[in-house]
Amino acid sequence: MEIAKAILSSRYLPFASAALTLICYYLGWDVVLFYYVATVGISILLLSDDVTPLFPQLLFMSVSVSLVNTPSYTMGTTDYYRRPEIFIQIFIILGLFIAAAAFRLIKTIACKKFKITPIFYGMCGFAATLLLNGIIGEGYNPKNLLFGFILASCVIVVYCIFKDNVKLGADGFEKIAYGFLAFSLLLVIELIVAFATTEGLFKNGIIAREKLIFGWGVYNTYGAFLLMCMPSAIYLAGRKRFGFVYTLYSFLIFVALFFSCSRQAMLGGIVVYPACVVTLFIKGENKFANACVLSAAAVAGTILIAVYSEPVLQFFKVIFDNIVVNGELNGSGRTRIWGEAIAYFKKYPVFGSGFFVEFSYRGNTGLGFMPRMCHNTMLELLSACGIVGLIAYLIHRTQTVLSFFKNMTVTRAFIAITICSLLMVSLVDNHLFNVFPTIIYSGLIAMFDKTETKEID
Repeated sequence: MEIAKAILSSRYLPFASAALTLICYYLGWDVVLFYYVATVGISILLLSDDVTPLFPQLLFMSVSVSLVNTPSYTMGTTDYYRRPEIFIQIFIILGLFIAAAAFRLIKTIACKKFKITPIFYGMCGFAATLLLNGIIGEGYNPKNLLFGFILASCVIVVYCIFKDNVKLGADGFEKIAYGFLAFSLLLVIELIVAFATTEGLFKNGIIAREKLIFGWGVYNTYGAFLLMCMPSAIYLAGRKRFGFVYTLYSFLIFVALFFSCSRQAMLGGIVVYPACVVTLFIKGENKFANACVLSAAAVAGTILIAVYSEPVLQFFKVIFDNIVVNGELNGSGRTRIWGEAIAYFKKYPVFGSGFFVEFSYRGNTGLGFMPRMCHNTMLELLSACGIVGLIAYLIHRTQTVLSFFKNMTVTRAFIAITICSLLMVSLVDNHLFNVFPTIIYSGLIAMFDKTETKEID
């Protein structure tokens, strides 16, 4: 038991998980990865007093669908996830994991470890509005209830399990940071392989980003995940003896954001990376070594941009050319669907029209489960959950902001920047209401709430 606990709590476990995730991704062994993550997750929930190591495993579940088996409408060519022998196994695995999570939650409450905080009430209000999405709308159906229940469960259950079952001293958050580091390594490797193997990715020297597709998402999903990994790399740079290695790697992540061709990730990186670097130089260690590495990287990057200025300018011109069309803001078609979201809100302003309404673009998956969304957090809440949903979210958001100012430590700053990275890109995409990013968000909020009154630096 002690050996099992030592393995489960090891900071090297996320890197082993990343390696297995890559193997399963390229061999199409999706179910094997599900068994692995569920086994590790259930073991942590049942055996360990500290569930902090569970968080990195949830990151890898976000990228578990392989390209050869993907149900995505853009690339799906198999019925892998519709086969009874596959579906039944996934259903059993998920059921066992949910049972273990329920057991841990009940145990936490029974042992009187769970402590109610103001943020808990805000999370409950937010979750309730997700559950009630479109309840009085004419198009309300069981899918609204099911999807709302799944989102609400992700928000509340994940929060409750993590908040009072994690040990977040400095070493504890380092485990989270190493999880994000391993996750980013996986993402960078998959991006490199995609560039090396994707047919038709380059057209006339320009990246055809519509070809940049992974089994678990497209370039925008990739960019959002990678952006969330950046703060952890710089956090480690300011804490470890040879932190300049992490500093150099953080610059590689910054460069990878641009090669992801995700515009929101690029813009987010321009905001997030300097914020992390400033925090690093104010509070971090190894200031001189980190400054030298960043300066050398910046000089090298500037020289390369100057040498290849023409293709670089052409790249950005192509990437951003449909933001404004014929003198009017187009936002790659987003302004049209934002208008549609406002129309749905006006139709049912109290509880919204629900998540399962029609927007004028193609759906997300070939399974028909994920609804079409309007690519903006605020407008999606108005459209799906009405003014009640927006008010609940704003109360929740205000609570988290006030919580940060109650205990402004370096570690909490990096947690906050990671959360902000997801929120930032969600202003022009669906990430916050997709299931796995919602789980990650709820876990981060739990850790943020857990450290409100504790010094963990």
